Amino acid sequence: MDIDGRIDSFVRNDPSRAVVLRSMRGRDVCAQRNADRPFPAASLIKVPLFITVLEQRDATQVVKRSDLGRTAYPSLLEVFDERHEFTLAELGRLMLATSDNPIAAYLTDLVGMEAVTATAARAGAHHTHMRVGFTDGELGPTARNSITTANDMALILRYAATEPQLQPMMKALWNSMRNFRLPLRLPDDLRVAHKTGSLRNLAHDAGILYGRDTDLIAVFLTENQPDTATVGIEIGDCIADVWRVLGEPV
Repeated sequence: MDIDGRIDSFVRNDPSRAVVLRSMRGRDVCAQRNADRPFPAASLIKVPLFITVLEQRDATQVVKRSDLGRTAYPSLLEVFDERHEFTLAELGRLMLATSDNPIAAYLTDLVGMEAVTATAARAGAHHTHMRVGFTDGELGPTARNSITTANDMALILRYAATEPQLQPMMKALWNSMRNFRLPLRLPDDLRVAHKTGSLRNLAHDAGILYGRDTDLIAVFLTENQPDTATVGIEIGDCIADVWRVLGEPV
């Protein structure tokens, strides 16, 4: 099966599934399905959030653990002493690598949602809007108010990967602790700089695969899915088949 056929088998004419594949290096790849359909952005919005912090704030600014909020859910911050100090750059990297919500809430308060939307627009992502933050009170139905598209996420990732001052962010993305979608079937030593997004009945993953001969932007957005765990496996199977077609080791 070729790349287009494999993407079709994943999407299955379902408007609640979107895919964009675009090569940055190597064999020319440009495949997309439902690429301009808006989806709830979920935690994908943390990518332009950190870009905004790096571009508009002093990344060496120090923040104490005691200045950061709490959550009823697991947070990496809970392993640190109240007196521990982070730089903004370190906080942003931890946020992307672990998808930590209290850090995201703090950084959102720091730069503002309108600034994040403007950052996305500068990257060419004009359909991406941050409208809700990451406090516990915002994680209910309103969590779906921030939106993006598969095309927009591809543009944001390309922007992040090609701007020298954003390389600290790329290091965080390729050290993600949430590797149950895009990297699922890929070799452990393959660099996959990616960010997941999860809500009830929603499973996203957007990233860049850095291969032997090909660097590939891969964006999978889904919602209205009855079993997001199964969707994660489907994403992993799909991108592994695409990677194999490109002649890369799987």
